[in-house]
Amino acid sequence: MKKIGILYGQENSFPPAVVERINAKNISGIVAESVQVDKVVQGMPMDYAVIVDRISHDVPFIVVC
Repeated sequence: MKKIGILYGQENSFPPAVVERINAKNISGIVAESVQVDKVVQGMPMDYAVIVDRISHDVPFIVVC
């Protein structure tokens, strides 16, 4: 099963509508859902084939080593 993740902030109309529309198409082997990211570890696989990012232009990603 391939997952499409939608990553967003307080926006409450467009992202849920995209998830609903993708899932309504009932494409075999594809599902969409909202993404919640706790931490990102380089080299570790994620559950998502694609993540549509709607928030990082407002909240920059900071790498701490």
